[in-house]
Amino acid sequence: MPSTRFVIRTYHRTPVRCEMYYMGEEFLGKGTVINLSRNGFRVLGDYQVLPGMELAVRLSLPDEEGGPIEIRRAVVRWVRGLLFGAKMEMLKLDDKDRIGTFLSARLRSHCALR
Repeated sequence: MPSTRFVIRTYHRTPVRCEMYYMGEEFLGKGTVINLSRNGFRVLGDYQVLPGMELAVRLSLPDEEGGPIEIRRAVVRWVRGLLFGAKMEMLKLDDKDRIGTFLSARLRSHCALR
């Protein structure tokens, strides 16, 4: 049974709108990532998941830098209806760096608007 204890995130989540597909052992779901960090994301999906489920994810960033990011394993941490949060656990270093670069650019553009 997954732990329900409170855990402080190590990275700030940034508001985004990115399409994604997520797959479990016997299903394929489509969703919209509504916030993203260097190690996790919040999704509004079309297929119900459960805490502790392991998912394979294909994430499309709006950064025009290449194809989708393949996350070989993301673990669902919490669920509220079709809204859920997951931690990215297995992805290529290049893709991890691309997410970091994307988030840094978003933060810089947000700060420039102030």
